[in-house]
Amino acid sequence: MKKNGISVLVVFLWFVGLSFGQVEEAQQAIERGEYVRAVNILSAALADRPTPETYLYLGVAYRHMKEYQKAEDIFNEGSRRYPNDPRFQNELANLFLENNDIEAAKSALRRALEVDPNDNSASDQLATIDMSEGDTQAALRAWNKSGRPYINDILHNYNLTFGSWVVRRALAFHPASTLRYSQWKTTEARLYESDIFANVGLEIEPTRVPDQYNAVVRTNAKTNTLPDILFDLVKWAPLETTSLDLWDIGKSGINFTNYYRWEADRRRTQNRLKIPLPITSLVYLEFGNTWRSERWNVSNNLAPASQSQARFDFNANSLDVRVKHIPHYRVELAAGFEYRNRSTKGELPNLYDSLNIGKLTVETSLRLVDRKYQNRLRIEAFAARRALLSDLQFTGGVAELNNRVTVSKDSRMYFDWSVTGGTARGQLPVDDYFLLGVDTTTKYLLRGHTAAHHGHYGSGPMGTDFVLLNTDIDRGLKTIPFFNNFGIPFINVKSEFFFDAAKTWDRNHIFLPSKLLLDTGAELRFETPMNSFNLLYGKSLRTGNNVFTVYYERRLW
Repeated sequence: MKKNGISVLVVFLWFVGLSFGQVEEAQQAIERGEYVRAVNILSAALADRPTPETYLYLGVAYRHMKEYQKAEDIFNEGSRRYPNDPRFQNELANLFLENNDIEAAKSALRRALEVDPNDNSASDQLATIDMSEGDTQAALRAWNKSGRPYINDILHNYNLTFGSWVVRRALAFHPASTLRYSQWKTTEARLYESDIFANVGLEIEPTRVPDQYNAVVRTNAKTNTLPDILFDLVKWAPLETTSLDLWDIGKSGINFTNYYRWEADRRRTQNRLKIPLPITSLVYLEFGNTWRSERWNVSNNLAPASQSQARFDFNANSLDVRVKHIPHYRVELAAGFEYRNRSTKGELPNLYDSLNIGKLTVETSLRLVDRKYQNRLRIEAFAARRALLSDLQFTGGVAELNNRVTVSKDSRMYFDWSVTGGTARGQLPVDDYFLLGVDTTTKYLLRGHTAAHHGHYGSGPMGTDFVLLNTDIDRGLKTIPFFNNFGIPFINVKSEFFFDAAKTWDRNHIFLPSKLLLDTGAELRFETPMNSFNLLYGKSLRTGNNVFTVYYERRLW
């Protein structure tokens, strides 16, 4: 009996050795490019003594012969027979990539990681695909599951030295550690906030040391060439507005921006100086001056008996200072102080004529969820007090919850909705009332109404209290490369359909409370990495009025 067992073992080992010999012979044939010979050897071995390697190399041979369907069938059969072997899904991914089927390749790699979460080859390849598609979030999260990428060195635009001190101070990660997604997003948020870069990106490249990588921070700096300056001067001309922007003056990281609207009844000049400070990574300090000379007409918000008081003139000159810090990409903190010298001329009650304002503002922005569903909560509070050099006393606040659901990454389709509410009480001057509607730059967007009509401010709904709902569904149409001309790396063209709802109240009983306002329409959006220029058609379902206009906004997502 013992001799029979030994005989069986000897025969088994002989067959195993024969099988390994055939696989090794087939491997050598594949290396020499003798794919037909490898197929013949492995087909015979598969019929007599199937092993994982037999299926694996037979599929590889078929793939080299471009017999893609046969290769796919062999890999799938091998995966069914040996479900705990991730190599079949890795080879399927190679096959799909060879046929430019990116989504199928990513699915195969995800299945490989389900079999073996520590499969570095699969996570490397999946992350590389995601990085090539610009999906840094998915790439880093794929790597992070296996504790990678471990950073050997950090390069700036492939250089060992940093081209800007702002980049060095903005970094939220360091060499000799694993780069986490949250660390890169914090770095990215700080760099965009500096306003000296048109675009920011990340690349991960392997080093000669196994499982160690270099992180390459890519930036496209905004420039101050003559064409850039001329473009700034004319780009807002259809809106009777011009601008002048000087970025990263003397490589200091300091920016100067000027905005001038020459529209006859809505003149406004705004100058801002933005200075990054090397404190706790980066703190941004802004100084601003705003001059306004405007004519207002608030007849849309007054009772018929008060129409004679609807028109008035408003002039103001203000100085402000603001600080902002981004300790983490999910948290932004800011505070500011404004002193406003005012002058009004009209009969509307509580214009407060030439009384001046000293106002303190604090705000925070919190990103609570950052997955396929994303959201952001922004809270702002403000107060004017005599202790702040103010002739008037009032307080108020605004809360805004923004939400986004990715409907389809492939078609770049998203569903967004935002809920915003604000309240204020006290001696609130007319220029601090909440004003809803579309303007050149819009704070509270109600897209079937305009903030100004025939050059006069105040046509949009106004109140000391408001609620506002914005819903959008947008889809990417085309990406147009600009190669950083005029500080624009690319423009994403999007179509958008929207529905807005809003209501206002006035606790001071100057303006009528609005009815429930319902607006709908469509937009064509031209988005750069930071900003969006929008062509708008909106319709008020309450009044039937149509709005054709353009406006500019800073991108949230």
